[in-house]
Amino acid sequence: MKTIRIRKKGNKFEINYRLPGCDQPFSERFPTMEEAELRIAQINVDKMRNDIHPPKPIRLAKEEKKARLVTVRTLMEEFVKHYGLNHWGDSYLSMNLHRIEHYILPYLGDAYICDLTPHDLDVFYDSLQTKPAVSMKGKEDKKAKISPSVIAKIHDLLRSALNQAIAWGYIQTNPAEHAKPPKYRMKKRDVWTPEEARRAIELCNDPVLRLALLLALGCSMRIGEILALRWEDLHISDEEIAKGAAWLMVDKELRRCEKDSLERLRSHSRDNVMFVFPEYKKTGCSTALVLKTPKTESSVRKIYTSKTVAQALRDTQESQKQDKAVLGEEYEDFGLVFAHNDGRPYEPGQINRKLKELCKETGLPEVVFHSLRHCSTSIKLQLSGGDIKTVQGDTGHSQARMVTDVYAHSFAENRRVLSDKMEESFFKPKPEAEPDDESEALIQKIRENPELFQLLIAAFGKK
Repeated sequence: MKTIRIRKKGNKFEINYRLPGCDQPFSERFPTMEEAELRIAQINVDKMRNDIHPPKPIRLAKEEKKARLVTVRTLMEEFVKHYGLNHWGDSYLSMNLHRIEHYILPYLGDAYICDLTPHDLDVFYDSLQTKPAVSMKGKEDKKAKISPSVIAKIHDLLRSALNQAIAWGYIQTNPAEHAKPPKYRMKKRDVWTPEEARRAIELCNDPVLRLALLLALGCSMRIGEILALRWEDLHISDEEIAKGAAWLMVDKELRRCEKDSLERLRSHSRDNVMFVFPEYKKTGCSTALVLKTPKTESSVRKIYTSKTVAQALRDTQESQKQDKAVLGEEYEDFGLVFAHNDGRPYEPGQINRKLKELCKETGLPEVVFHSLRHCSTSIKLQLSGGDIKTVQGDTGHSQARMVTDVYAHSFAENRRVLSDKMEESFFKPKPEAEPDDESEALIQKIRENPELFQLLIAAFGKK
């Protein structure tokens, strides 16, 4: 009698067997290994009795019928519509739509989610490493393969969608929970030391970039928050500056967003757009430059500025008044602090290019603009004696651990000083105390008359 084997298929246990007089083999699936083993035992007994019949068709439960009809394509469409549009911001939505369209659907789109196994996903992740990466609109095509970091994000997206499929009753277990995407090491962000940051400000001759550096380092602001500043957000009067009480309000950010993502979010009243800037390109553009509310409530904050930063803002204000006087009605006044000579807004990419040029001209380590926020946070942690909550008030992080885990960098000079302190306080032996004149005289008498020492010992012993 041929042994019937059990094979794992998705979250089911399958057996295949043949019956006398039947040309085609039969296949049955069971929810547990025990049920499959029980069915095998029953088949073997029936064969011994020569009383075996083909299995009766099993009517699928309503949920199982539904799951059999759900493909990965259908799930991802529902996941975006019913979950993503209610929870994601425009940037995260755009990236996920890109990953679904170019990386998930071409390879898994027609697969039924009830048939997916961890092995299927492992094979899928492994195959992605050999596929060419697809650049998002407006991004440079680097002709590279799909990176492990992108595959990890695809895995997170699939796992989240399949978890939602469980909540919707499509499947009982999530195969992505046991799948293993390729490991990768997150690239460490280069950050200026305090000395390098000061040197950058001293050597910067571009007034726009210099002001951006001052706000990033002095106020721990993001580039989008800096470029969204309006004059109405600033409180930098002579009296406020003199008292050291100058401050600014952060309650918006400047972003270039995919129009399609904004439109989808707008249908759910979640686009958070406060203002849309005019388009300056004559050809159609798939993106829009907007002012929008910050992604978290904690990002809305009041930041006190130093006199140096406040004075730089005043200088910029005077310069802008001159531009307005020269251009008159041709000046497009959006009330922005960072504006071209004709009033048009600056974009993050333009500031990043200026920073790259500064690094190249001065020989400073090349960093991205966001790393200035890391540098600022680390400096403030040191100056405040580790007062995390105070620093968090400036950075606008929703969680205090973000300040220490992500943005606090320990610089080489600080570690060198700490090493010196360890040497002096821990490793270096303490010098023996120098005896005073009276002690030295007593020691000399004991050396000359040992019997005196014995008498002293005896006297203290009696006490």
